[in-house]
Amino acid sequence: MKERLKMAAVATAAVAGVAITTVPAQAHTGIVNVSRGDCVYFGTSSHGEADTTKGEGDCKGHAWLRVKWNGAISNWIHDPWKARFTAPGLKGITVSDHKSCETCSYETVKH
Repeated sequence: MKERLKMAAVATAAVAGVAITTVPAQAHTGIVNVSRGDCVYFGTSSHGEADTTKGEGDCKGHAWLRVKWNGAISNWIHDPWKARFTAPGLKGITVSDHKSCETCSYETVKH
């Protein structure tokens, strides 16, 4: 029934000469937690932004992040509090890796 109503509305608008646009589906957001000792780092990633943030506990060192964007893998970026990457146009991130120190293993979010 909803589909019929939607089709009827589109047809009516088309006859009336009204432009119709649809809103693209929201990109999903992936979340990972990375623990090191008594500290938890939080990683989030969508198609447009990714970050790794120091969280709870006795956190020493930096938050680390790298992304695969537009087909290329970035270098690791890091920050004492939050490492962040914002993709131009808020789209194109397909993978993000999050870690809690330079030599630590990482957790991955795939889109």
